[in-house]
Amino acid sequence: MPQTPSIAEKIAKQLRDEILGEHYRPGERLPSERDLAARLEANRGSIREALKKLEQQRLIQIRPGGGARVVPVEEASLDVLEHLLVVDGTPDPVLTAQCLDVLELLFTGAVRFAVERGTDEELAQARKLLRIMWDGETGEERYLEALGELTQLIHAASRNLVLQLVRNGIRSLFERRSELAQLRPPAAQLAAISKRLEQALAERDAPAAQEATRQLMRANRERLLKAVEMERSGTQASTKR
Repeated sequence: MPQTPSIAEKIAKQLRDEILGEHYRPGERLPSERDLAARLEANRGSIREALKKLEQQRLIQIRPGGGARVVPVEEASLDVLEHLLVVDGTPDPVLTAQCLDVLELLFTGAVRFAVERGTDEELAQARKLLRIMWDGETGEERYLEALGELTQLIHAASRNLVLQLVRNGIRSLFERRSELAQLRPPAAQLAAISKRLEQALAERDAPAAQEATRQLMRANRERLLKAVEMERSGTQASTKR
């Protein structure tokens, strides 16, 4: 059962939305704790706690005697990405594309390390999962299971914990949008790319494995971005009515 947000969390969300919405500009000083408490009808303890949360996300910098000043969003923590990604209830197409850029770099890098560092058993299992994915008789649910198992296996075989943790942070943003994450490329395209990747894994050909992985991710990318644009267009059309 989800917990009810505290007053400080609600205040932090409102101030974060105002900062990300450019109500407050980088370098600009936020109102004093007293003024914020009066405007938001809260005690100063809750205001202080909310400001600490924003400082932890590196959206503001609190200086003794100097109040809180807004930090450029480029210097914020990865936690802020979730709040930037969804605007008016729909994913932002530009940031979605940028997230996919990073996921592509991470996954193609993980594949290279997996080929170089993974065991024969791990690569054999990866090839087995690829065969399940491109099999025309594989249903949507099993396809998604195999895809999830494959990405987890590849990242584990990379033997790089930092890479796995960064990938987990970005991946979770898309898992919350499950209807967008469940896009499957056309069967013929999926089969052709998956077979190339399977062969590259069998031969431990890292460059070929990276290229096949990039092609697979680009196929998913095109369909995902198209779905985001359609969802955003539909939401905007409904708002104008």
